[in-house]
Amino acid sequence: MAQQPVNIIGAGIGGLTLARSLSKRGIPYVLYERQTSIPRHSYGITLHPSSYRPLLKILGLDEHSFRRRVAVDGQSGGQGNINTKRLVHSGGIDPNSFRAHRGKLEQLLREGLEIQWNHSLEKAQKTLTGTVLRFQNGRQVDSTCTIGADGPHSNFRTSMAATASLNVLPIVAFNGKRHVPRDLFERVFAPIMADSNLVELRQGDVVMQVAINEKEEDQVSLSWVYSRPSRGSMDSLHKPDRPLSGATEIPAEFYEEVGAMKGLDQLFEEVFDQEKLKTDRILHWLMRTTSIGVEEFHALACNGIFFMGDAAHAQPILGGQGANNAIKDGIHLAFNLSLRSSL
Repeated sequence: MAQQPVNIIGAGIGGLTLARSLSKRGIPYVLYERQTSIPRHSYGITLHPSSYRPLLKILGLDEHSFRRRVAVDGQSGGQGNINTKRLVHSGGIDPNSFRAHRGKLEQLLREGLEIQWNHSLEKAQKTLTGTVLRFQNGRQVDSTCTIGADGPHSNFRTSMAATASLNVLPIVAFNGKRHVPRDLFERVFAPIMADSNLVELRQGDVVMQVAINEKEEDQVSLSWVYSRPSRGSMDSLHKPDRPLSGATEIPAEFYEEVGAMKGLDQLFEEVFDQEKLKTDRILHWLMRTTSIGVEEFHALACNGIFFMGDAAHAQPILGGQGANNAIKDGIHLAFNLSLRSSL
């Protein structure tokens, strides 16, 4: 009898890593993604050697080639270097950690993979032999082994794991993107960011972060983050119960608070200029974590139901290791599924 495929819900970093790892081991898979086409993830993430080095063998690349291909400054010959002396919090970052462009990393992982686009999971139900997957496009799939890799708001987890819960940490965080002309970058940003694609500054309880997303010949894409602890129940910037659609609703108090900051270094003064911020694409981030009971995890696994990455153990965007854990989960899960398939 032909081996039944592993059905993977979600073609993000974790799902793609799992699919590449399964393919390397000769295990059939079907990879479903809710997006109708390749998403634009044009921002940087920090990768650590403990996660990306095991991936190199699967990709058939040496470390130098891998970093040149996916680093945020790879197009200009860089390696995505991070100088920990430029950071407020450097925990977990070692000399071989680097800034990768998520879109380029996912593009590399997608090579050679077949992806079922426009497959948004509507619901899943347990059966005697596994699960039945129902997608919004009308397709229905009977599965003996299903992996939920569909992120912190996992529909698969909602359908399968009764004890799962999302928790919001008492942290205020806003993220923005901006393109700056190359001459402005060289004049204002390069003197500080020449040796680090990520820099941070603390003022009081506020931490400001500026990161390079991508360097092009005529412009540089930057991301910034403004974060601090919540200041209590009356904090107008902390909205833990806001809907997902509320992420783009930026209160006037945010601009007022940023505008009141004085004495910033030139780079941070340029980025966190009150008027310039108003032209940026800004998101209000919630720092979420996920928890699922261990006993339920085990019971679901016995029925061929697994979770990985943020669908299993979401971490806050700031200070979390979401991308790194997704890579590790994909590699480890493929190994364990190979043992399972050989029984």
